[in-house]
Amino acid sequence: MQRPKKARNRATGERGFTLLEIVVVLVIVAMTGAIVFPRLTTMAASFEFASQRDSFEQALNGLTYRAYRDNDDKTLQGSYSAAGRDIEAKQPRREPGTTLPPEMRVRSLAANSREHLPPVTTSYAVLPLPQGWEMVIQDPIYFRGSGYCSGGTVELFVGRLQYTYRLQPPLCRAELVE
Repeated sequence: MQRPKKARNRATGERGFTLLEIVVVLVIVAMTGAIVFPRLTTMAASFEFASQRDSFEQALNGLTYRAYRDNDDKTLQGSYSAAGRDIEAKQPRREPGTTLPPEMRVRSLAANSREHLPPVTTSYAVLPLPQGWEMVIQDPIYFRGSGYCSGGTVELFVGRLQYTYRLQPPLCRAELVE
């Protein structure tokens, strides 16, 4: 059996496509689209979440610099949501007359043995959180105006997911704990 010849355009002498070839190409394109399009929305949501988490990590990493730049001691403590710091959450209280932990004391660079204590009245640090996210810090994390950070643990809750970040002194670079 002989294959049918492609149709020729009489004016230009070029060959064209048969109707069957065009239909086969359209079916292949439709099948590929049916597989790819449903995954595009999932992929876009995944990219958006990754971008938001990256922004959160950058803001968390920038707290030490912000305290240094503003020469203002900051504290990260308690529960935070998209609305800001939750004042109603139970905050640990210090007894009057107690000092801050020893890692917050600053030794003088001079030859004397004078010890400087940080101010007890620090401002609370605020991190922008997307809607539905919650951040909890059990033990206070202090960011000194000198650029020192006491370190600690930050727990981030996004729906059913939980991420734990460890901040190591002195600069408190956020590391995701796996």
